[in-house]
Amino acid sequence: MLLDNEMDLNGAVSGPDLLLGHDPKRAALLAGSIWHARSLIKLISKQHVAVLIGRVGEEVQAFGIRHASHAVSTRVIADPQQLAQEIDDDGHACLGAWLDEVSAPDRSRVLLRLAVGTAADHPENEYREAASRLFSLVLAHLATEG
Repeated sequence: MLLDNEMDLNGAVSGPDLLLGHDPKRAALLAGSIWHARSLIKLISKQHVAVLIGRVGEEVQAFGIRHASHAVSTRVIADPQQLAQEIDDDGHACLGAWLDEVSAPDRSRVLLRLAVGTAADHPENEYREAASRLFSLVLAHLATEG
């Protein structure tokens, strides 16, 4: 029911799943990796890279580096644990800001698949401008997986 087309209480049909059936946490991490791409590029110690990949995954790290020209944050975070947490938090905030632009049923279908209390629940205004741009890149990536 969360992934397929559904009818709301008024009988209107909502569209297909906004994230194409993919995990919203993964989508948020991908967006967060773009947000912090400058830090990802600067993280060169094998040990630090291993810690980061252990927390967010190789796909997220590579995706951010690949889209570094779209990076938002100008702050460089050298600590891999902190960087992983910031990727998670800022990615979820971008997801929430992006979802603020869609219908309430579509927003709810995505948020119901996330843990309670993420930054997606109440994104700050600073994420609104970049969210659409970042999620267009994330959705293009997810669409290639079928």
